[in-house]
Amino acid sequence: MRRAAWRPSLRRLSTLSYRAAAADCVREVPTPLLFVAAPAWSGTPPARELYKPWLEPLATRGFSVMLLDLAPEVPPGTSVLAAMEREMSATLAKPPQGGPPPPFPPALIARGAACVVAEAYASSFPLTALQLVDPPISMQRATQRYPSLFPSALPEFTFEAQFPVRVAWTQPELAWHAEHGVPWYEVHRIEHEREDAAGECLDRYEWASFDEGLDDTIRWLEDEAGFALRLDAPETPTPTRTESVRDETAAPAVPAGTVPAWFSAGHYAFATDGSKKRPIILDERDLQERFIRGSGPGGQAINKLSTNVELVHIPTHTRVTCQHTRSRQQNREIARRLMSQRLEWLIKQSWHPRAGVSVLQARIDKIRQRKYHKRKKQHRSVVT
Repeated sequence: MRRAAWRPSLRRLSTLSYRAAAADCVREVPTPLLFVAAPAWSGTPPARELYKPWLEPLATRGFSVMLLDLAPEVPPGTSVLAAMEREMSATLAKPPQGGPPPPFPPALIARGAACVVAEAYASSFPLTALQLVDPPISMQRATQRYPSLFPSALPEFTFEAQFPVRVAWTQPELAWHAEHGVPWYEVHRIEHEREDAAGECLDRYEWASFDEGLDDTIRWLEDEAGFALRLDAPETPTPTRTESVRDETAAPAVPAGTVPAWFSAGHYAFATDGSKKRPIILDERDLQERFIRGSGPGGQAINKLSTNVELVHIPTHTRVTCQHTRSRQQNREIARRLMSQRLEWLIKQSWHPRAGVSVLQARIDKIRQRKYHKRKKQHRSVVT
């Protein structure tokens, strides 16, 4: 008797739901958080129940959340892990139920056995960040921790993440390690790479329970993963920087000695000490800050961490970026200094060009004058 060929079902069993940030939240984070669960495979509750202690506080703090429950159909001869990865990518390719498609790759958070699925997905698809909570410490240990899910050991993951990753442990999981003879020096692959990058032994990220790990996760997302606030632009945006300085000989848009409307409406002020580094005191409410991954020389401190600072002045749409140092905090200070000089240049250019010279324009004029004298000297030497 001929066996019928296996055909996939047209009805997708996996679900991807969306939970928006609270309407009255002070801030809104543009990058969504993705929580993964596989209840039919791992026997855990659905994602809405598994991560329930975090959902309401995250919405209050401005985070949008996507909840993914995987239930793939496994063709004969296909590994469950490969089917999970394929099902996850196909489900995330479509907008979630009740929500828009994410503007950026999500930050993936997995717990327990679902961490193996998360690592399989992260090895092939981009993410903003990856956090594993109580994962199998290795694929060899996975057969001991979850014998029904992993009857035989699978190959270890060897991918090198191009985004921030970390592993966090709860006290109940660490107690299971001690009870089953897992030595203290045996760590997860991601923890081992973190120690190699630092050149020393580092403390683990430990929580008393999963419920108490929310604040630590938010701090990590903001400090290491580059999560920043998104402020809504004003209803009547002012002209951009290019439009403001396009014609220097035209009549000034603002009379000399006065300031633009955004300067008067916000908490701005000219430096009273005549500082050239920061001639204008900025209003942080009008700044949109984002941390992005750096590039170029500098090692892992640049290429694996979001130390590059992008600062946008919302009223004028002026944008500056800074990657001068390996420290994000120093880059934030330098970016604000550059923004202060740029805004001072915009204000004085809105007056008549001869009404005043900004710090930035004075620096440009000085460089031009230096190059002019250099060319003049070279011409003299050639003539003689």
